[in-house]
Amino acid sequence: MAAEPAANTNQPGTTFATQLAEALDRDQFFLVYQPTIDLQTNAFAGVEALIRWRHPDRGVLTPDAFIDELETSGQILPVGRWALDTACAQGSAWHDKGYRFAVSLNVAKRQLSSDDFVADVTHALTTSRFDASLLVLEFTQETLLSEAEVASTRLTELRGLGVRFAVDDFVPGESALDQLEKFDIDIVKLNRDFVADISSSEESASLVHGLVELSETRHVQVVASGIEDTAQRETLQSEMVHVGQGYLFSKPHEAEVIDRFLEDFAIFSGKPL
Repeated sequence: MAAEPAANTNQPGTTFATQLAEALDRDQFFLVYQPTIDLQTNAFAGVEALIRWRHPDRGVLTPDAFIDELETSGQILPVGRWALDTACAQGSAWHDKGYRFAVSLNVAKRQLSSDDFVADVTHALTTSRFDASLLVLEFTQETLLSEAEVASTRLTELRGLGVRFAVDDFVPGESALDQLEKFDIDIVKLNRDFVADISSSEESASLVHGLVELSETRHVQVVASGIEDTAQRETLQSEMVHVGQGYLFSKPHEAEVIDRFLEDFAIFSGKPL
């Protein structure tokens, strides 16, 4: 009996949701990686893994176009599992080449709530042989606070594996870090819109200064996302922010491009990887 032809997702009437539901099985998702740089030493600090969808009609799409649908439909669970496996495997491949740096990955609220999440992380680490201490799981502040009881339990279990945690899109302010103290966070990543104003706003610079001073007492690393110009970088450096990420350093790229970035970085910076 002849095999049936593959379904055509480009045919008229195929909905975006249907295409998204088929994307994982059709191997249309892929990860890109954006470097992070130590702002005080200029050393290579790590990468953030970011998901992309190679849509059959629209080309490459960023998460803004599809992540809400993944959450609503529940597909975020298998897709998130795939992303964990892929990021850890790639991190292990870089380590096999002699590079040792952190790989961070965003975690959705529905993933954190899943009873299988700790098992998913354990599986990804075990099968890839990736060093758990170099895996950073990123959560939004809203996710942690809205799922506080579950989050506290999950993070305690994951801490036992050696994994580290970051709060993404963090906006410093009164009591902001205090609210997160019970989660034993390792890293806070400054909100991109906040960073955009950092070089022109004395209030923003003052808030960052206070955050960095407080973070030192709590052993929390401060990372600035979305750095796009040297003025932002210089302000963040002067306020002793630890790590930076943004188009000033590099756009997100697929792994093979990051390989070349790593080679060039080692040659021209003279800094350790």
